[in-house]
Amino acid sequence: MKKHLTIMMAALFLGTASTAAAADYSRYSNDELLRMRGTMQNADVEERTAYRNEWQKRAASMDPEERQLLRKKGIKKQNRCRSEVIKETLGISDAQQKKLDELRQKQFATASKERSQLFSLRQEIRNESLKKNPDGRKIAMLSEKIGTVHAGLARIRSSHLQEMASILTPEQIEKMKTFTQDKPGKKRVRTML
Repeated sequence: MKKHLTIMMAALFLGTASTAAAADYSRYSNDELLRMRGTMQNADVEERTAYRNEWQKRAASMDPEERQLLRKKGIKKQNRCRSEVIKETLGISDAQQKKLDELRQKQFATASKERSQLFSLRQEIRNESLKKNPDGRKIAMLSEKIGTVHAGLARIRSSHLQEMASILTPEQIEKMKTFTQDKPGKKRVRTML
């Protein structure tokens, strides 16, 4: 019994020692932690764990209104940063940015019906697949419908890109191609251009 307890204590000590070697995020304000949020994807596991643990500890002590306010700040910062990075990378002017924002809103409105339909079809195919005796013909039909909706979304995306190309310069279009390029084996980053 003592041997088992000793092994557990050693494992606990080693686990906390690696986290302790990471940065001490308790000394940062909530706003400072929020600003660090986008940098954590490049941090090592111990750093990310220490960062996440600090956020979880703080969130547990916040009232719901504080959490909601901080969440809204984080969303605004995330959207603002993405927009700023795109603007800076492509060299977009303020006038171009305004037109691109209008196009983006138009695209989201246009595609919302298809996205909603896609969600419903995925729910249906999931529910049918989880039945004790799933209907193969129904699954095939739902799969075909999902493909049709995806094709419609691809057409909407293509139309959106064509409208964007009418706003951007040829140099900006070339930069956009490399900026939004999918790389094999990497998780796709959605830029919502």
